[in-house]
Amino acid sequence: MTRPGIGVVGRRLVQFLLDELLVFVPVLLLAIAVVWLFHPHGPGLLTFLKVVVYAMLALDFAGLMFVTVWWPHRHGGQTPAMRWLRLRVRTLEGGHPTLGAFLVRELLMVVDGFAWGLAGTVVMLVTRRRQRFGDVVARTVVERVPKRRTEESADEAAFPRPDGDFGAVAGPQLAFDGADVRFDRGQRNHQ
Repeated sequence: MTRPGIGVVGRRLVQFLLDELLVFVPVLLLAIAVVWLFHPHGPGLLTFLKVVVYAMLALDFAGLMFVTVWWPHRHGGQTPAMRWLRLRVRTLEGGHPTLGAFLVRELLMVVDGFAWGLAGTVVMLVTRRRQRFGDVVARTVVERVPKRRTEESADEAAFPRPDGDFGAVAGPQLAFDGADVRFDRGQRNHQ
Protein backbone atom coordinates (compact mmCIF):
# COMPACT_ATOMS: atom_id res chain seq x y z
CA MET A 1 0.00 0.00 0.00
CA THR A 2 1.44 3.37 -0.97
CA ARG A 3 1.68 6.28 1.41
CA PRO A 4 -1.28 8.64 0.95
CA GLY A 5 -0.46 12.31 0.52
CA ILE A 6 -0.92 15.02 3.11
CA GLY A 7 -4.09 16.11 1.28
CA VAL A 8 -6.03 13.15 2.66
CA VAL A 9 -5.46 14.52 6.18
CA GLY A 10 -7.11 17.82 5.25
CA ARG A 11 -10.02 16.00 3.63
CA ARG A 12 -10.45 13.89 6.76
CA LEU A 13 -10.56 16.98 8.97
CA VAL A 14 -13.20 18.59 6.75
CA GLN A 15 -15.12 15.29 6.66
CA PHE A 16 -15.10 15.06 10.45
CA LEU A 17 -16.40 18.62 10.77
CA LEU A 18 -19.17 18.04 8.18
CA ASP A 19 -20.32 14.80 9.84
CA GLU A 20 -20.36 16.52 13.25
CA LEU A 21 -22.41 19.41 11.86
CA LEU A 22 -24.77 17.00 10.10
CA VAL A 23 -25.68 15.54 13.49
CA PHE A 24 -25.28 18.54 15.82
CA VAL A 25 -27.24 21.20 13.92
CA PRO A 26 -30.57 19.29 13.80
CA VAL A 27 -30.19 18.31 17.48
CA LEU A 28 -29.47 21.93 18.43
CA LEU A 29 -32.45 23.19 16.42
CA LEU A 30 -34.67 20.60 18.14
CA ALA A 31 -33.42 21.70 21.57
CA ILE A 32 -34.06 25.36 20.75
CA ALA A 33 -37.58 24.52 19.56
CA VAL A 34 -38.31 22.52 22.74
CA VAL A 35 -37.07 25.34 24.98
CA TRP A 36 -38.99 27.94 23.01
CA LEU A 37 -42.24 25.94 22.98
CA PHE A 38 -42.25 24.44 26.48
CA HIS A 39 -40.20 26.78 28.68
CA PRO A 40 -41.56 26.74 32.22
CA HIS A 41 -41.37 29.72 34.54
CA GLY A 42 -40.31 29.67 38.14
CA PRO A 43 -38.33 27.08 40.08
CA GLY A 44 -38.66 24.31 37.45
CA LEU A 45 -36.74 26.26 34.78
CA LEU A 46 -33.26 25.09 35.81
CA THR A 47 -34.33 21.44 36.00
CA PHE A 48 -36.05 21.73 32.62
CA LEU A 49 -32.91 23.20 31.01
CA LYS A 50 -30.75 20.42 32.51
CA VAL A 51 -33.09 17.79 31.05
CA VAL A 52 -32.95 19.48 27.64
CA VAL A 53 -29.12 19.64 27.69
CA TYR A 54 -28.75 15.99 28.75
CA ALA A 55 -31.29 14.90 26.14
CA MET A 56 -29.42 16.93 23.55
CA LEU A 57 -26.13 15.24 24.49
CA ALA A 58 -27.74 11.79 24.34
CA LEU A 59 -29.30 12.50 20.93
CA ASP A 60 -25.99 13.86 19.66
CA PHE A 61 -24.15 10.72 20.82
CA ALA A 62 -26.78 8.46 19.25
CA GLY A 63 -26.67 10.47 16.02
CA LEU A 64 -22.89 10.28 15.85
CA MET A 65 -22.97 6.52 16.41
CA PHE A 66 -25.51 6.24 13.59
CA VAL A 67 -23.53 8.43 11.16
CA THR A 68 -20.03 7.14 11.96
CA VAL A 69 -20.65 3.47 12.80
CA TRP A 70 -23.85 2.09 11.29
CA TRP A 71 -24.03 4.27 8.16
CA PRO A 72 -20.53 3.50 6.82
CA HIS A 73 -20.96 -0.18 7.67
CA ARG A 74 -24.07 -0.29 5.46
CA HIS A 75 -22.85 2.14 2.74
CA GLY A 76 -19.48 0.93 1.49
CA GLY A 77 -17.33 2.37 4.28
CA GLN A 78 -18.49 5.96 3.76
CA THR A 79 -20.21 8.43 6.04
CA PRO A 80 -22.32 11.04 4.22
CA ALA A 81 -19.43 13.54 4.32
CA MET A 82 -16.96 10.88 3.17
CA ARG A 83 -19.15 10.29 0.14
CA TRP A 84 -19.21 14.03 -0.63
CA LEU A 85 -15.41 14.23 -0.29
CA ARG A 86 -14.74 10.87 -2.03
CA LEU A 87 -13.19 9.09 0.96
CA ARG A 88 -13.86 5.62 2.37
CA VAL A 89 -12.71 3.33 5.16
CA ARG A 90 -11.06 0.03 4.23
CA THR A 91 -9.24 -2.67 6.17
CA LEU A 92 -5.47 -2.87 5.75
CA GLU A 93 -6.09 -5.83 3.43
CA GLY A 94 -8.44 -3.74 1.27
CA GLY A 95 -11.73 -5.28 2.41
CA HIS A 96 -14.83 -3.84 4.03
CA PRO A 97 -14.43 -3.30 7.81
CA THR A 98 -16.71 -5.05 10.28
CA LEU A 99 -19.25 -3.24 12.42
CA GLY A 100 -16.90 -3.80 15.37
CA ALA A 101 -14.05 -2.06 13.54
CA PHE A 102 -16.25 0.98 12.92
CA LEU A 103 -17.27 0.97 16.59
CA VAL A 104 -13.63 0.79 17.76
CA ARG A 105 -12.73 3.67 15.43
CA GLU A 106 -15.50 5.83 16.87
CA LEU A 107 -14.89 4.96 20.53
CA LEU A 108 -11.20 5.82 20.16
CA MET A 109 -12.20 9.25 18.91
CA VAL A 110 -11.94 10.12 22.61
CA VAL A 111 -8.16 9.67 22.25
CA ASP A 112 -7.90 11.20 18.77
CA GLY A 113 -10.07 14.15 19.77
CA PHE A 114 -7.81 15.13 22.66
CA ALA A 115 -6.84 18.83 22.58
CA TRP A 116 -9.60 19.64 20.07
CA GLY A 117 -8.42 17.00 17.61
CA LEU A 118 -4.76 17.97 17.65
CA ALA A 119 -3.71 14.53 18.90
CA GLY A 120 -5.45 12.72 16.02
CA THR A 121 -4.12 15.21 13.47
CA VAL A 122 -0.53 14.76 14.67
CA VAL A 123 -0.90 10.96 14.63
CA MET A 124 -2.26 11.11 11.06
CA LEU A 125 0.63 13.29 9.94
CA VAL A 126 3.33 10.98 11.36
CA THR A 127 1.93 7.53 10.52
CA ARG A 128 2.90 5.93 7.25
CA ARG A 129 -0.69 5.31 6.10
CA ARG A 130 -2.08 8.60 7.52
CA GLN A 131 -4.03 6.69 10.18
CA ARG A 132 -5.34 8.14 13.41
CA PHE A 133 -5.07 6.09 16.59
CA GLY A 134 -8.57 4.61 16.09
CA ASP A 135 -7.55 3.41 12.61
CA VAL A 136 -4.34 1.82 13.89
CA VAL A 137 -6.19 -0.16 16.58
CA ALA A 138 -9.08 -1.13 14.27
CA ARG A 139 -6.61 -2.02 11.48
CA THR A 140 -8.34 0.30 9.00
CA VAL A 141 -7.22 3.03 6.66
CA VAL A 142 -9.07 5.92 5.01
CA GLU A 143 -8.46 6.16 1.29
CA ARG A 144 -9.53 8.43 -1.51
CA VAL A 145 -12.13 6.99 -3.85
CA PRO A 146 -11.13 7.44 -7.48
CA LYS A 147 -13.48 9.43 -9.65
CA ARG A 148 -15.69 7.14 -11.72
CA ARG A 149 -16.27 7.65 -15.43
CA THR A 150 -20.01 8.09 -14.79
CA GLU A 151 -19.33 11.18 -12.66
CA GLU A 152 -18.56 13.35 -15.67
CA SER A 153 -20.08 16.77 -15.87
CA ALA A 154 -22.55 17.76 -18.56
CA ASP A 155 -19.82 19.75 -20.35
CA GLU A 156 -17.50 16.74 -20.47
CA ALA A 157 -20.23 14.66 -22.10
CA ALA A 158 -21.17 17.39 -24.61
CA PHE A 159 -17.71 17.97 -26.10
CA PRO A 160 -15.58 15.26 -27.67
CA ARG A 161 -12.26 14.30 -26.13
CA PRO A 162 -9.07 14.48 -28.19
CA ASP A 163 -9.70 10.89 -29.36
CA GLY A 164 -13.16 11.90 -30.68
CA ASP A 165 -15.08 9.98 -28.00
CA PHE A 166 -18.08 11.77 -26.52
CA GLY A 167 -17.84 9.99 -23.17
CA ALA A 168 -21.25 9.54 -21.54
CA VAL A 169 -23.27 9.22 -24.78
CA ALA A 170 -22.51 5.78 -26.18
CA GLY A 171 -24.95 5.93 -29.06
CA PRO A 172 -28.62 6.11 -29.95
CA GLN A 173 -29.30 2.81 -28.17
CA LEU A 174 -28.38 4.39 -24.83
CA ALA A 175 -30.09 7.68 -25.52
CA PHE A 176 -33.34 6.18 -26.86
CA ASP A 177 -33.53 2.99 -24.80
CA GLY A 178 -32.84 0.65 -27.70
CA ALA A 179 -35.61 1.96 -29.97
CA ASP A 180 -34.97 2.21 -33.70
CA VAL A 181 -35.55 5.89 -34.41
CA ARG A 182 -36.31 7.18 -37.88
CA PHE A 183 -36.30 10.82 -38.81
CA ASP A 184 -38.98 10.64 -41.47
CA ARG A 185 -42.64 10.55 -40.57
CA GLY A 186 -42.82 6.80 -40.89
CA GLN A 187 -43.48 4.31 -38.10
CA ARG A 188 -40.97 3.46 -35.42
CA ASN A 189 -39.80 -0.11 -35.09
CA HIS A 190 -39.42 -1.12 -31.46
CA GLN A 191 -37.20 -4.06 -30.64
